[in-house]
Amino acid sequence: MRTARATYYLVLRALRESVRQPEVELPNLLIPLFFLAVIIGAINQIAPDAFGVTNYTGFQVPVAMTQAVAGVAAVSGIVIVMDIERGYFDKLLLTPAPRVALLLSRLLADAVRSMVISAVILPIGLAIGSPLETGVAGAVVLLLLMGAFGAAYSGIGMAISLRSGNPQAAQLGVLLFFPLLFLSPAFTPIDVFEPWMRAVAEVNPVTYLLGGMRSLILEGWDAADLAYAVAAVAGLGAVTATLAMLALRFRAR
Repeated sequence: MRTARATYYLVLRALRESVRQPEVELPNLLIPLFFLAVIIGAINQIAPDAFGVTNYTGFQVPVAMTQAVAGVAAVSGIVIVMDIERGYFDKLLLTPAPRVALLLSRLLADAVRSMVISAVILPIGLAIGSPLETGVAGAVVLLLLMGAFGAAYSGIGMAISLRSGNPQAAQLGVLLFFPLLFLSPAFTPIDVFEPWMRAVAEVNPVTYLLGGMRSLILEGWDAADLAYAVAAVAGLGAVTATLAMLALRFRAR
């Protein structure tokens, strides 16, 4: 009960940060939309013949959503460093609040923020030509996937920030997403990859997340693709949450 109560109030604090400083969230929305427009404008005409993708807009909307969510989730690491520098984090450690609530609250807040920004990008994608073969129910599942991915990915930035307490190091949470993105079938189907890159993509969790999202948008309900997406996010979350908890123990000792 104490953990739930502390988590609740800390989630509210984290969400108020976004409401009071919307300019912090704005780049996480505008940059993915910019890349979405540029990539579609450059590749859309050749995608059917080159890749066999008939609706390249729908193929790219999941990329924009995951990129936005990664940016949102990485902000938490930077905020934690600010709390450490101001001494606020040390005060939290001295309160009766269970330490797990310090992490859980950030994860849940990032899940909410991720779903909100995804709920903005998805209608824009639909407006510019993306289908949504699974309808409203599929949209709900997409947002839930993005919330889960946001919580899972935020553990990376939190672990780096708690371990280092360094604002420059905290920014790695944003930068680390780009190798995951570019080593996945973000811009072309995996079938056209060179063998070495296909091998890397096949162990990349973003590959399976994008696959599940694209099935919802372009194909319809596919239990296997969704299962792979959920498993990839859950596996990533288990790793990052463990790293964040170990970093918190280091910070609190």
